[in-house]
Amino acid sequence: MTDLQSGERVFIDANIFVYHFGGKSLECRAFLERCARREIEGYTSAFILAEVLHRLMVAEAIQQSLVTGKNAVKNLAEKPELVKQLHQYNVNVRHLLEMNLTIVSLTPEIIAASEAIRTSEGLLTNDSLVVGTMRELEIINLASADDGFVGVTGLQVYKPADI
Repeated sequence: MTDLQSGERVFIDANIFVYHFGGKSLECRAFLERCARREIEGYTSAFILAEVLHRLMVAEAIQQSLVTGKNAVKNLAEKPELVKQLHQYNVNVRHLLEMNLTIVSLTPEIIAASEAIRTSEGLLTNDSLVVGTMRELEIINLASADDGFVGVTGLQVYKPADI
């Protein structure tokens, strides 16, 4: 991701945010800082933010030993008192919202277009929505650690090297 040039437009996948907030990737952190400074035009979608919010909540619960990795989501769903003890994931998402990113909505047109993307590229649902959103915005650059995007027609994937 370090080779993205200033002024480039790039769509940001959920894992980039998760690796940044989880402290697992300095490269993701530096990339998001470049977006915050508007050196790079960062875009993401509301459905990506929902995924990030969910993953950060579960990770925080595991980190605090409130639940274990196995059945973590089920255990949180069954015990609202545990969810009430979690706060850092909300702080992180507020920071994400201050990063000068353009956050786009998921539209019926993108959902409809994603069917053809799943059929032609063999992507899972959320990944096809990422590609559909990018095509709607005419963005070719994608920041993601997901190997599933490599080789997708019309995309240039930028992966963190420190993961």
